[in-house]
Amino acid sequence: MKNWIKNEFYEMSEENFNLLLDFKIPGIIVKNFIPKDICDQVAERLIQSNFSNYSHLNDIPVNHIGVCHNQCVTKEKKYYFEQREKALEQIDNIYKDLNINPVNEVLKLFNDKSGRKAEVFKEDGYGEYFAGAFRSFKGHGKLHIDHAPSHIATEWDVKKILRQLTWNIYYTVSNKGELVVYDTIHTPENEKMKVPNEYYFPYEVLDDVNDCLRMVPEVGDLIIFNTQNFHEVLGNPNGYRISQTSFFGLREDESLGFWS
Repeated sequence: MKNWIKNEFYEMSEENFNLLLDFKIPGIIVKNFIPKDICDQVAERLIQSNFSNYSHLNDIPVNHIGVCHNQCVTKEKKYYFEQREKALEQIDNIYKDLNINPVNEVLKLFNDKSGRKAEVFKEDGYGEYFAGAFRSFKGHGKLHIDHAPSHIATEWDVKKILRQLTWNIYYTVSNKGELVVYDTIHTPENEKMKVPNEYYFPYEVLDDVNDCLRMVPEVGDLIIFNTQNFHEVLGNPNGYRISQTSFFGLREDESLGFWS
């Protein structure tokens, strides 16, 4: 079933954000969200940095800087929040002397233009989550969705959301790393088609494999899309495709909570 009005990214506005929440558009783009000269400096630092792998997933071509909540959900909650301070220090070092905090800039954008309050997610009794990890893609990020209520078995506050989305700011795309978002929404029914013991799905899960939007992001762009739409990243093992990113969820009170 076709959901999108048009197969294109829209500019950021309250009206367009509501369309995105309702699965009526593929995503939102803000061109040149971070100035090119800042991106070039950040990219140089990132390429020289040590990224960690996603050890909880098989054969995924992604490494990260910062703490990944998905890796911590089977541990005691205090473990994740103990890692938060170290993760914030890592991010601060990347932006040292650049006089910029992109996570705060993204929060400001949503507070100003989404018609909703936006803040970093908080866990009752523990405090704020970490938001704004760097991710480096080298290869094919296979067809998947991201949805905390579906994929987290234990009780975390990030499961209490009505929609899950993501934002990405791109710092280098030398291996292209085409983003493909499909006009097929994840449901409990198609969750059963997930490849056993893997993070990804077969293409048979899609309503129409051709009903999608393909785009290669440019350095400095901010891309926002609904992670309950099936999506993948096409890239090659050479070069770098590094972005800063977090998930965010629409909560029952209509506010937005961010986490990585």
